[in-house]
This record gives sequence, C-alpha cells and structure tokens, in this order.
Amino acid sequence: MKTRFIFASLVLAAAAVCSCDEGISTPNTDNKGKEKPTVAVELKDNSDVDFTISLTPSADVQNYAYVIYSADSYEYAAIPSAYDIVTKSVSGTYAAASIIKGDETSKDIELKCILKDYYQICVAAISKDGLLSEVDTMTVHIPGAHPDIEFVSGVYTIDAYTSEDLGDDAFTDGLGGPFDITIYEAAPGVYATNGAWFGVFNLPLVGSYDYSDNTLTFDGKVLGNEASGTRFGSLVGYVDKTVPLAWAIFGGGSSGTDPLVFQCEVADKKATITSVKSGALEIDIYNGSSGSWALYGIYGYFDNESTVKLKKAAE
Repeated sequence: MKTRFIFASLVLAAAAVCSCDEGISTPNTDNKGKEKPTVAVELKDNSDVDFTISLTPSADVQNYAYVIYSADSYEYAAIPSAYDIVTKSVSGTYAAASIIKGDETSKDIELKCILKDYYQICVAAISKDGLLSEVDTMTVHIPGAHPDIEFVSGVYTIDAYTSEDLGDDAFTDGLGGPFDITIYEAAPGVYATNGAWFGVFNLPLVGSYDYSDNTLTFDGKVLGNEASGTRFGSLVGYVDKTVPLAWAIFGGGSSGTDPLVFQCEVADKKATITSVKSGALEIDIYNGSSGSWALYGIYGYFDNESTVKLKKAAE
C-alpha cells in the first residue's frame, strides 16, 4: 500500500461520480506469481470549492474504483481491502465509484467541496483474470473547505429600532431607522464589517460563515485584534471626554455577549443576508461623571425583528 499526504492552500472536497460496476471478476486463486494490476491516483487540479483527481489504471485492468473519506481531522477508519473497494462494499464514505476500464489511459474525476478539511482517497483495481491490485491512498488537507457558495459582499441596509420604539430608554429623540453597513470577505473565510454602526460608531467586527445553515456570525471580535476576544458587553470609546460620556457595544442574550447571527439566502450559488437569525447589536451611552459608569441611554438597537437587505453589491 502506498500512502501520500498532500497539503493544499485552497479549499477542496468531494462528490460521488457513479459508474456501472457490472462484470467485475472474482479473484482467481490461480494468479499466484503474476504481476498485479495497478491504479495510481494523483491530484490534478484544485480551486477553493472543488478539486480533480486523475486515476491511471494499468493496461491489464478490467475495473478500477475509488472511495473517499472526509473528516475534520487526520483520523480515518482502517483502509479497506482492494476487493471491497472495487465491489463498492465499503460503508461510511463520502464518495465511491467503480469504473469499467475502456480505451482510456487515465480518467479525471471532479469532486465538490463540503465542510471537511481532510479527504482520504483510496483506489484499487482488478484485472480480467481476477487479480487484485494493492490499495493506493492519498490524503488531501484543505483548511476551511466549503461548498461552492459565494457570499455577496456589499452595502447592507439594517432597519434599526427608532427612539419611539425604545421609549424612555432612548439616548435622545430622533434616533434609529435604517442605516448602511458594509459587510465583505476580508480574507478567504474571514468576513468583516466596514462603516459606522447606526451611522456613528466605527468598530470593524470580524465574522465567520457557516455553510451548513448559511449563517454569518459576528461574536464581537474586532478585525485585526481578534486575540483580545469579544468586545460585546464592554465600553469601547469616548463620546465626550469632558462630561465624560462613553459608548459600549452589546450583542444578544441577557449578558449582551451572545453572537449576532445573520441569516442568508442562497440563489444561483450566491449567499445574501436577508434577516437577523438570532442575537442583537446594541450601542449604549454611559455617563461617568459620578466616578463610575452609569447607563445614560440606548443609542441604537436591532435584533431578529429588524429587516436586513442588500443595498448594493460590491463590484
């Protein structure tokens, strides 16, 4: 058995490519001493959402096959036997297929990405005389693997609660209503905000996209300063040092530290924010004139009852 480990800088994954497995020979006990057939697997191409492997069987091959395991870490079940691979008798795989060899010298298989970082590929072949090959394996590591979905970066309009909605808790009259915030992919798999919350307070939050339920989550960490942890539930900066007045940012939950989670809808492989799934974002003003910080009023607030819509997609 040959084992290779490949690290790819972009995202990969897998999807089944089915083929008929009729005509597979039964292993022949008279094949002792004969040269075994072979099938080689190589990584041919990759992108951030798919990759291609090339299978090359030897001339004496009748059928060849592959099975693929996917995982979050470099841990797999025992490698199956060649016979189980070519007869598709392996369970628990992400993808598997048995292929009847024709005139081709090699065959390319395109595999689509899922939310797993590791993909182990096992291939085997059987000759016309029923002689089985060794199992060849290859492992591909793709950090942050994800499906073929693109988040639509751009300017989003959020309809925040108004002063009238907040009542006596509002910092002052005339606040609230729609404001614009830019949400974009700052780096592969890293999302961030740009602009002023409620049109006033600049704090670039960093988030992550969950492709399993198409949500974009901001947990209060600040872009470029993620190591300091969440800023939700804490004072951020001064509004007026002479009073003094300062502003604080909160997320959801009773403690104000729960993440803000946006729900996205996917159309034509593009994900667009359409609502707040859970959590909230709140900016409060605090007065420190007494020597300790006391709540003065809510400047801005939105939650899952607020509307969110794409105003302008990034070019």
